[in-house]
Amino acid sequence: MADWRGKKVFIMGGSAGIGRASALDFVRRGASVAIAARGQARIDETVAELQAAAGPGQRIAGFSVDVADAATVRAMAPQVLEALGGLDLLICNSGYAHAGALHEVPDDDFRRLMDVNYLGHVWTVRAFMEHFMAQRSGQIFLVSSMLGFMSVWGYGAYSASKYAIIGFAEALRQEMALFDVGVQVFYPPTTKTPGLEKENEDKPALSWAIESESGWNKTYEAEEVADAMRVAIERRKFHNVVGRDSWIIYTAARHLPGITHYLSDGELKKAAGKVASRS
Repeated sequence: MADWRGKKVFIMGGSAGIGRASALDFVRRGASVAIAARGQARIDETVAELQAAAGPGQRIAGFSVDVADAATVRAMAPQVLEALGGLDLLICNSGYAHAGALHEVPDDDFRRLMDVNYLGHVWTVRAFMEHFMAQRSGQIFLVSSMLGFMSVWGYGAYSASKYAIIGFAEALRQEMALFDVGVQVFYPPTTKTPGLEKENEDKPALSWAIESESGWNKTYEAEEVADAMRVAIERRKFHNVVGRDSWIIYTAARHLPGITHYLSDGELKKAAGKVASRS
């Protein structure tokens, strides 16, 4: 296991859910940690929790920023570097989900999902790239989703924003390799977070039926996913999933796409039948 004492970690999207759990994990292991998100109240709560867990010499900071605004993200970067005294690990964890049939999702939702989930990663990485290039060390960790390598009914808009991260990461991996900086992608599964609660408020009945009846859709605790995230960072592999169930799905989607589609289509038809019978 890597020694995180003295390391400097910045987590975009670190005030709730997986990001918050990850921030606490790193602080408890001796790292200095800064987080950023939009809501100041949650940032303040998380920073207070991080400070309570920190030991002598550990730096803690929080920043309020709209990750979709490239200029404000760029302006924040030097403040993060000053607050931490440098940076060893950048985690891009901003994102949210909105489920709905493709013909029903509003145009603005497509744009906002791309702005936050995809371009939020891009703006954050670009804001810190020159630091890592000059330092010639460090890691950049991009959080996508299980729906970033496969998709299902109701998640087309969301999946597109998560797929885009992978294309960006592939190019970034090569560019940063010239400077000895590691790049990784993480595919978290369904996780109990405030974001999931928000997503569930207006989730279509068919999406509910697919998820509730699927034997593959295990829901994880945020702390479980954060722990898997840290282990993945320490192992330094490019593609990373959580748990054996996710590994099976990832392997099947990559090597047996026809069978994966067949099984997924079968679950969709069963779920559609149940929804129809209730209406």
